[in-house]
Amino acid sequence: MTITGVIAEQRANPEDRERADGSVAIVESRPFLRECIGRSVQSALSVRVATYSTLSELGAELNASRDLVVLSLLECGSDGCANALKDLSEFASGPTVIALASTNDPGLAHTAIRCGAKGFIPITMGFEIAIEVMRFILAGGIYVPPDCVLVADQVGLPPPTSLSRQNTLTSREVAVVRAIQGGKSNKVIVHELNMCLSTVKVHVRNVMRKMNAKNRTDVAMKA
Repeated sequence: MTITGVIAEQRANPEDRERADGSVAIVESRPFLRECIGRSVQSALSVRVATYSTLSELGAELNASRDLVVLSLLECGSDGCANALKDLSEFASGPTVIALASTNDPGLAHTAIRCGAKGFIPITMGFEIAIEVMRFILAGGIYVPPDCVLVADQVGLPPPTSLSRQNTLTSREVAVVRAIQGGKSNKVIVHELNMCLSTVKVHVRNVMRKMNAKNRTDVAMKA
C-alpha cells in the first residue's frame, strides 16, 4: 500500500480544503502543534496532509479514502484514548490509525492497540524512526515501542526474532541501540554514555553487523 495524500492547510476556510483519495489525516486540537506535525509528515513522506482539530471535524470527510489517521492523544489518559479510538472506529471507512502519545506508556499502548490502532508512537521517539514506523504500518504492520513490548504479548502479536548467540548484543551495545532509537547522534551518545567518539562508532558498527542493518534507522526498526 502506498500513501497518496492530503494537504496541511489553513483552518480559516474549511470549504477550500483540497481533498485527495488515499490520504493522511492529522487530528490534534492545538493549532501550532497540529501544523508542525502536519508539515513535518508532509515533508518527510512527500505527501499532502490534511489537519483537523477534532474527530468530529474529521468525520465529515473520513470517507474520502483516508489511508492513515494520526490521532494525537498527547493530553489523554487511558479512558480518553479508548473513547477517542472507539469514536474513530465507528466510521464506516475504517482507516488505519496511529496513536501519538506523550510517553512510552505500556497501559496506554495496550489500550490503543486493543481499540484498533495499528501503531503507537510516543513523541520521545526520534522523528526519522517515527516516519519509518508510519511507512511500516501503511505496509500492513503493527508497531509498539520496545519499552512497551509486553503489549505485543497481550494482543497476540508475533514475538521478535531473537539474535543468534554469537550475535547477542553486549550491555553497552544495547545502550547504544536505545540511544539510536531515540534519534540521538553519536556526539550525544558520547556525552550520555560517557564514551569516547571512537568507541561509540565501533559499537554502532558492531550493532549494524550483528543485526544485519543497513543504517541507523534500520537498527532502530529491527531492535
